[in-house]
Amino acid sequence: MEFITLPLAGFLIGLLIISLGGGGGGIYVGILTAFFNVSPAVAAATSLATIIPTTIIGTLSHWKAGNVNPYLGRIMLLGAVIGALVGSSCSDLLPISLYNKLTGLLLLALGVQMLLSERNSRRKPSHANQPNNSLTAPHDKRSIAKAIAYGFLGGMMSGIVGISGTAPIVAGLAVLGCRPLEIVGTSVFVLVGISITGFLVHLGLGNIHWTFVGLLVSGTMIGAFLGPVLLKRIKRAVLERVLPPILIILTLAMGAIDFLK
Repeated sequence: MEFITLPLAGFLIGLLIISLGGGGGGIYVGILTAFFNVSPAVAAATSLATIIPTTIIGTLSHWKAGNVNPYLGRIMLLGAVIGALVGSSCSDLLPISLYNKLTGLLLLALGVQMLLSERNSRRKPSHANQPNNSLTAPHDKRSIAKAIAYGFLGGMMSGIVGISGTAPIVAGLAVLGCRPLEIVGTSVFVLVGISITGFLVHLGLGNIHWTFVGLLVSGTMIGAFLGPVLLKRIKRAVLERVLPPILIILTLAMGAIDFLK
């Protein structure tokens, strides 16, 4: 059964989640624990191992498309690596039930903040007619501090339970005023560093199920290649309207699911 379902699930995750600026770590963990009776420790390590190649592919595709903001990405990555190290050191101290509640509340708060930021941005001139290489690059100290803080939250979430930490990264880029495609590309760029750091620090917490890694990656890599290509074929004005609500809904939904576990 897993030889069919896991590659198919990986393809859908790569096509939809990575194209929307995520790594799919939380979904991988959910699938492995809910449907294949994999322990949380093994699911976390397997998830992070799966995320690494797919986020690298997604980053390369988005980089070629001009969707990655290297400046903000590097700043967020600094906070994310520190957060992953801190989270991994605290992973054994926090009960999983308490973690789910705290994570759920955090994601719900981030979703609301993204909603407010999107509401304010719609009152400003549209970015639809701006060239692809016109990327957001706030250099003031307050924006830099925000970028590091959101990166730290994403890395800490990854360090604790092995998820990719997408939501804080996406929310932070949205709050900093990035355009939808810029959010997508830059968040995947940051997730490369988070996934590698999280994988290394979680390597000793449980055995990696390499068979499941191979099955998931076989499907996800194809989806990760196709996602950015499909995004590039869609009119920019349409993406400006459609992507932000999808990202907000996904963040709020993940928060509600975690909180109700």
